[in-house]
Amino acid sequence: MTRTVLLLAIVLSAPIKTARAQSLSLVGRGNLSIGLQYNDLDYNGGELFYSPGGGMGLEGGLRLDIGEGFAIQSTLGYQLHLALQTESINGISNKSSFNFNRKFVSFGMLKKFKLGHGIVGGFQLGAGTSLNLPGTLKRIENDNELGESNYNSNVGFYFEAGLRLRILDNVYLDPAIRYRQLSFVAKSFSDGAISDLPEHLQQLNANGIELGLTIVKNIGSDQL
Repeated sequence: MTRTVLLLAIVLSAPIKTARAQSLSLVGRGNLSIGLQYNDLDYNGGELFYSPGGGMGLEGGLRLDIGEGFAIQSTLGYQLHLALQTESINGISNKSSFNFNRKFVSFGMLKKFKLGHGIVGGFQLGAGTSLNLPGTLKRIENDNELGESNYNSNVGFYFEAGLRLRILDNVYLDPAIRYRQLSFVAKSFSDGAISDLPEHLQQLNANGIELGLTIVKNIGSDQL
């Protein structure tokens, strides 16, 4: 009987130990993105450059450390690219602009490599995928509205490399560089057929390089 109870206790303790090895964290991330394809609008004879893969983004979500240096993460995010030039002289104004945004849900995995117990605790490699819901793309060139285009949702992929910095107990900063692969296909154009759009707006290239900074607040056990 004693052996049976002991064996049962060992079996039951295994999932408990596994659960304790996992730790849950809140994450918030911001990024500055550099698009991999740029085009331009005219502005008073000059050029206003824009890229659907550029802009600024914010996201928030949860990260779960699952042991052996691996973690899974899911976030909700919003990315905005706004290029704008405007002036008003003696009551005469002029404006050129490009406005595009997307909302997304991402899911990814990270592998952490421990370096020590100082501020720089390690480095990380990660990869993931995202479901992207694009907003309406709007262009204005020298005060002339060029119509609005809408796009189908699409799945994108990313790869990243970064550092793990310990700031406070259970609070970390993860600076990282991320490559994003993403594109959208136009589904409507307010001023005519999709074929009336410039070619680069019919198939929208949203690939980019993100310079990101993630703040991680562990709400479980201590971690790297």
